[in-house]
Amino acid sequence: MKPAETLSVAKWQQELQAAAQPGKTAILSSFFKTGKGEYGEGDTFIGVTVPANRAVSRRYAWLSLDEISEMIDSEVHEFRLGGMLALVERYRKARTDADRNAVVDFYLANGHKANNWDLVDLSSPYILGAEIAAGRRTGQIDRLIASGNLWRQRIAMVSMLNPVMKHGDTAMATATASKLITHPHDLMRKAVGWVLREVGKKDIDALLRFLSTHIASISATTLSYATEKLPKEERLHWRTLRRTSQSPSTLATPQ
Repeated sequence: MKPAETLSVAKWQQELQAAAQPGKTAILSSFFKTGKGEYGEGDTFIGVTVPANRAVSRRYAWLSLDEISEMIDSEVHEFRLGGMLALVERYRKARTDADRNAVVDFYLANGHKANNWDLVDLSSPYILGAEIAAGRRTGQIDRLIASGNLWRQRIAMVSMLNPVMKHGDTAMATATASKLITHPHDLMRKAVGWVLREVGKKDIDALLRFLSTHIASISATTLSYATEKLPKEERLHWRTLRRTSQSPSTLATPQ
């Protein structure tokens, strides 16, 4: 499949600009923490919603990777997101191993440019996560974690949603969570808790085993996310256990 001659980066950006709702820029700037010293400091928004962005950007998925790179390198948040959404569509429609591998290689090489949580969360489960679920690229997870880059590390964690949610495969997700459980950044703590919550939906015993092993080192944020679907009494049990740093083996989990 080849892009029509009329498609270009300039046209792509024009379409996104036309879909923008300027009244949303202040809300988005605040929501994505763009203030001084915050994780999204200096990010620029034009006010495009995700559904509108996806509708536009999927049509540009077969531009060259160099052209998609122009979008991902942009200072405009929605242009970068558009590039990531185009990669998701390109991966989804890949018909050959060569096409699929080209997308994954490009995504991994540019993972640090997915530099806000939505760019990671709307791309990683559908590209690297799909690879992991298929038994491919599993060695990339430790490399992403070892990179020391917040966004690459979040890619490693959030990618686990695909094998967990689609196949009930929780082992790699909990192994990855164990390597990131003491991460100091709130965005990673939330990501770990989010994945653990999904683990619990598929295999409650796997979640409880993880909590029992890591309760002394888990953050309050991660614990809150991970136990969100548990009964109130169990949530209180784990919060109390975390605060007192007691060995889980000395306390019975409430029935």
